[in-house]
Amino acid sequence: MPFSSQSPGSKNKKLIVFDFDGVLADSFDTFYPLVRDVMKHIGFSLTPDQYRNYFIGNVHQSIKDFIHNEKEYEIAMKFRNSNYDKYYKDKHRKAKLFPEASGFIKKISKNDILTIASSGRKDNIKNLLEENGVKNLFSLILADSATSKEGMIKEILGKFGKKSEVAVMITDTVGDIMIAKKSGLKTIAVTWGFHNKQLLLKARPDYMAKDFNCLTEAIDKI
Repeated sequence: MPFSSQSPGSKNKKLIVFDFDGVLADSFDTFYPLVRDVMKHIGFSLTPDQYRNYFIGNVHQSIKDFIHNEKEYEIAMKFRNSNYDKYYKDKHRKAKLFPEASGFIKKISKNDILTIASSGRKDNIKNLLEENGVKNLFSLILADSATSKEGMIKEILGKFGKKSEVAVMITDTVGDIMIAKKSGLKTIAVTWGFHNKQLLLKARPDYMAKDFNCLTEAIDKI
């Protein structure tokens, strides 16, 4: 059921649903090499733009559709799962928070409910947030490649919806914007992640942000 906000005079906090990779975490150069090598393992080539296009829809379904062979898909996923941490923690391409992210999180956590809905791995996300001293500022972190983003949003709304005046998703991909809209959330698209401004505009987010200062301003406007 779509999210319904409280009355205009409500004093309740905003419910913020963050996508993680590409929004808070600088991780394209972590995950593209992993997926590129996954594809190479089963005889396919993959360009950066092809990888970005996976996120126009559900990224995991896009990969499955691209391979289009159940046996090869299983081989690919076995390779991915066994190499995931090696790529994620590699010293040359280790995922990291964007430089402004920690300060931004600390600032908005004073007034809003912060959550994460990601297709990444929860332990890696928590560790990265912990390293930057901001993990405890998130009320809920959902991350699972087997659970749909719709399912995560539904769970978040079920837990916090009635405590919030409005719910908003912050993301860097077209696929997430479309899912958030279907779930009744406001949307803010950031332009420093996996999808560029021109592509994001086609999904018609409620707001666009070119940096973390603009993102703070967009949240304030909602």
